[in-house]
Amino acid sequence: MPKRHLKLLAAPKSWPVKRKSTVWITRPNPGAHKLVESLSISLVLKLLKATKTAKETREVINQRAVLVNNKPVKSSKFPVGLFDVVSLQNKDFYRLTYNSRGRFTLVKVPKGEENIFPHKILNKTLLKNKKIQLNFHNGFNLLIDENKYNTNDVLVLDKDKVKDHISFEKGALVYIAKGKHLGEIAKINTIHEKTPLNKHVLLELNDQKVDIPKSYVFVIGKTKPILNLKNE
Repeated sequence: MPKRHLKLLAAPKSWPVKRKSTVWITRPNPGAHKLVESLSISLVLKLLKATKTAKETREVINQRAVLVNNKPVKSSKFPVGLFDVVSLQNKDFYRLTYNSRGRFTLVKVPKGEENIFPHKILNKTLLKNKKIQLNFHNGFNLLIDENKYNTNDVLVLDKDKVKDHISFEKGALVYIAKGKHLGEIAKINTIHEKTPLNKHVLLELNDQKVDIPKSYVFVIGKTKPILNLKNE
């Protein structure tokens, strides 16, 4: 059985909480996102000041008033990860990102971006029926007929249909989702293809070049980000 709660002092540094405010905090269920890369919907609602207590959180969820990526949440321990969109009664929309200090923050989603859900391709699997299964960063899978997308590319999906495709290529913009540059936006300078650097990418960041593992970055646009990543 997964643990229901976590001692606040042991919570990941990415969680935007005061360490000595209480003893326990709701632990996200295991699933699409790792513990250090997610927040429970219970904590998200408290950060939004939508609820104050566990009882209030359960009541709101039972009313099917809380959605993550347009799907109703059924548990207060539901994990919310990077770029997921949380909505309250389908009126106010917020996207989970990182701030400049490497902590999770909620950004108000501008009108027109409510249905933009980027999915990073982690790997591909060739099935017996010659279909290709794309495996994404958030645990979601998609079956396609043509092998026209590559690992580390990002697809914007709407009801299992591809709305947009952003290639992991030179000149593309990426969001750094791990490491000391967490939360910053950079441009791809060079994609290393040969070992031992084939798992790294050279980025242009703040007038300097940095070498970062490909697994740390998330391509977010060709010339400009497809998402609003900061509160105005």
